[in-house]
Amino acid sequence: MGWTAAFRARGNARRPVVTAMVALVLGFVPAMAEEGPRSIAVDPSAATPPTIDPTDEQSPEVGESGASRITPLVAPVPFKNTQVGWGLFMLVGAIHRFDPDPSIKPSTGAVGGFYTENKSWGLVAMEMARLRHDTWRLRGLYSHMDVRYDFYGIGEDAGSAGLSVPLEQSIDAAVGSALSHVAHSIYAGVALMWMQTGVDLRRAPPAGLTPPAGLATTELVAPGIQGEFDTRDDDYWPSRGSVAKLKFWLFSTAFGGSRDFQRYLGGWSWYKRLRGEQLILATNLTTAAATGDAPFYMLPTIGGGLYALRGYTQGRYRDHVMTTAQAEARFHTEGRLGATAFFGFGNVASSVGNLSESKALPAGGLGLRFKLTRQFPMHMRFDYAWGTNGNLVYFGVGEAF
Repeated sequence: MGWTAAFRARGNARRPVVTAMVALVLGFVPAMAEEGPRSIAVDPSAATPPTIDPTDEQSPEVGESGASRITPLVAPVPFKNTQVGWGLFMLVGAIHRFDPDPSIKPSTGAVGGFYTENKSWGLVAMEMARLRHDTWRLRGLYSHMDVRYDFYGIGEDAGSAGLSVPLEQSIDAAVGSALSHVAHSIYAGVALMWMQTGVDLRRAPPAGLTPPAGLATTELVAPGIQGEFDTRDDDYWPSRGSVAKLKFWLFSTAFGGSRDFQRYLGGWSWYKRLRGEQLILATNLTTAAATGDAPFYMLPTIGGGLYALRGYTQGRYRDHVMTTAQAEARFHTEGRLGATAFFGFGNVASSVGNLSESKALPAGGLGLRFKLTRQFPMHMRFDYAWGTNGNLVYFGVGEAF
């Protein structure tokens, strides 16, 4: 892992900060259909993949207590995504403090960009600020992306058919949120998003396939509500506790348009020690939904988004409602090496009432882990996953959930 030497943050203790930030940024990258196996296949939790869906904003911890006033950081991060292939993400930024109290975790600002083998690319600027002894958490992000991916259609049958339309989508997005500490381990607040996107065919679709509706430039605005509950003992490799996230967005076309829709997401992860800190059970339940006149690229998808189910190309199975359930056994030696075995399943349907009639999509796999620093359990991740339609490889930084 020679590339880790490129991390410029002061000392090994900063490297986990860098990887957490990369994860957050990647979460805003093209979730395009995908696979950006949402994990870029740098994965969700600490790292989400290129995703065109800015509602999948990540919110990892940005640093450890006791850091100096300003610490510069530079990080090149290679990744593998099922939709866009291999790529490189470069992050430049600074860990800094608005609060003079050294016991409070610091804030982080950064700019970055990525480029992939299928010529997808993107740029991003962001700030994650902690104010007033971490009673306020302010986040802001602006990104521009041009992503090439395949659209498989909407619904379970379209995903099973495996036929796709090659698309190219440009996205400009700005997101801001303000969360307040309202009770022990609970933060809640409001958010606002602006998004302008245009979709075009990369080439003529295969015979018999119809391009998706909405191949035009659209400008959207959305106020939102967010809530977080977090009792984990660690952000990167938790061994006990749980974390829950709830998000709601109310979208409408900017400047008097007629398109209105809503996006909902709820996710809960739980962690338990099975044999000390060497063997851990991690579980996750996630549901997402889009109602109203939602464009195809804002519909939930198996294999993409926050807490993505590994084993499926992001965007191959998408519809108005999506649910996943996952479990993972995580083993770690006393040194830097670890391994995982995971299993899960997901469903997509046109409505909540139709979920019971949809087919469960199983997935599973094995993974290897390499701890990037001795002080913090942030890992380089390699996963081999299987699903109904074949096998996929994931490479990146951070855990899936």
